[in-house]
Amino acid sequence: MTEPLVLWKNEGETPLACIDRARSEGKIIPIDAKATYAGRLDPMASGVLLVLVGDAVHKKEDFLKLDKEYMVEVLLGVSTDTGDILGKVVVSKEFIEGDIAQTVGSCVGEFVEEYPKYSSKTVDGKPLFQYANEGEEVPVPQHTITISSIDLVDTQTMGKQELVDTILSRVTKIEGDFRQQDIVEKWSEVGRVSEIETFTLLTIRVTCGSGAYMRVLAEKIGRLLDVPALAYSIVRTRVGDFHI
Repeated sequence: MTEPLVLWKNEGETPLACIDRARSEGKIIPIDAKATYAGRLDPMASGVLLVLVGDAVHKKEDFLKLDKEYMVEVLLGVSTDTGDILGKVVVSKEFIEGDIAQTVGSCVGEFVEEYPKYSSKTVDGKPLFQYANEGEEVPVPQHTITISSIDLVDTQTMGKQELVDTILSRVTKIEGDFRQQDIVEKWSEVGRVSEIETFTLLTIRVTCGSGAYMRVLAEKIGRLLDVPALAYSIVRTRVGDFHI
C-alpha cells in the first residue's frame, strides 16, 4: 500500500484547508499535485489526517477501512444541534449523579446508528448538513459502527463562565460559514441565563472502526446518564499504524 502523507489538522481547519496549508509549507510536491484525504475530521476536531497524493488517491478505500483512536472530552449538561460546540445550544440540564465508568463501558460493541444531521453524508446527492441548514426533513441513513474500547481517563468540572468564554474563543476562530453568529448568540445566552454553575467534563480514550462519529458517542453517553451532552473536544491520535 502506497504510504500516505500524515498531517496534523488543527482545530478550526477543514480538511481541505489543512491540505492547502501543507501545499504552502512545501509538504506536497509538486504544489499542484492531486491530493485528497482519507477520513474526514470535523472543523472543531484536530489530529491525524491521512492525505493521499498522486497515484495514492486510487487507494483511498483501503485507508478509509483503518481503525482509529481518539481522545475525546465529553461535556455533560448541555447539547447542541450538531453534537459539538460548533452548534446552536438546544437544551441544558444539570448532571446530578450517575455511574460514569459503567456507562462509558456499555458503549463498547457494534451498534447501528444514524448519521449526524450535520454531516457530509449524502442523501439523493445532497449532504445532510445542507438539508439541516435549510430546515428540510429527510430520512437519515443508518450505518453499523464498532467501538472497540473506551477508557475513562479523567473527570473534572468547569465553571459556567470559564466554559462559555472558552467556547466563544474557539468558535470565533473558525473560518468559513458555519453559522457562527447564531452559535455565539446561543452560547452567550447560556452564560447569561443558565442556572447551572458547574459543568462536568469527561476525558475518554476511544478506539473504533471506520465511520464512528465521536459527536454521536458523546450524545449517547449523555442519554445513558439522563443528561444532555456533546463532544467538547475531539483529537484523533492514530489512524491504523499512522500517528504523529
